[in-house]
Amino acid sequence: MTGTGTGTRTRTRRRRRPHWAHLVLAPLAAIWLIPIVMVVGLSLLPTSNPSTTAFGLFPQEPSFDNYLQIWSANPILQHLVNSALITVPSVILVIICGSLTAFALARLRVPVKAVIFGALTLALILPMSSIVVSTFKILQSVGLYNSRLGLVLVYTALGIPFAVIIIRTSYLAVPFETFEAALVDGASKFRILWRIYFPLSRPALAVVAIWQSMMTWNDFLLPLVTLQDNAIKPLTLVPLAYRGVFLSQPGALFAVLVLISIPIVVVFLAVQRYLVNGLSGAVK
Repeated sequence: MTGTGTGTRTRTRRRRRPHWAHLVLAPLAAIWLIPIVMVVGLSLLPTSNPSTTAFGLFPQEPSFDNYLQIWSANPILQHLVNSALITVPSVILVIICGSLTAFALARLRVPVKAVIFGALTLALILPMSSIVVSTFKILQSVGLYNSRLGLVLVYTALGIPFAVIIIRTSYLAVPFETFEAALVDGASKFRILWRIYFPLSRPALAVVAIWQSMMTWNDFLLPLVTLQDNAIKPLTLVPLAYRGVFLSQPGALFAVLVLISIPIVVVFLAVQRYLVNGLSGAVK
């Protein structure tokens, strides 16, 4: 009876823990949402006689005039397509190259494996501003300056270290006996990767995909330095390109920022379940 009572109390305490966590996380989430609500609210300011409610969070008379204005005055759809043509290929290349490299470092006999993994880890600490000049000169020397392809290759190179670390962790979680058994059955290493490791690492791949999408889609510095032609510029450069027009119209400027954020929010909501599982696996 004593053991049963102790087990019941333990289960009860476990059920209560999430409620305490919610009491702490809910105010933090509310604070974190304040800037987002303010950005959306400012984007809905009416062009004539703008006014806001208390605390300046949301307009009393919201209007979509700013969205209609920027859509009619600027090639928003073209810039949106440019962002997609840069982001999607870089995500695909990072997942492919990261998976192959992670599999080699996790399960194959690679010389100086620890040195390679250490170099990839050190690459994560390099700030973006430290490689802008070198990236500019390299793209110029190989004839890829002012092209989407050059930007895709740069983002792929920058995303591979993070992808390798996350995916390698998920591959190491698969028992080594599974790899050996597949080899005994006559499967090639590429088939083992494709049929066993790749499906089992979907949460980790989701982490890499959402991270690479965010880093590429939201980046401002590299497109600013490496792209000159307005026809191929991504959506993140629209606020800068039209700063002279919208400087006196903050509603239009914030409307552009909201449009930039919407695709990433949609992608995050689509893969958030895999994202949480992949991050927890990486921490383990």
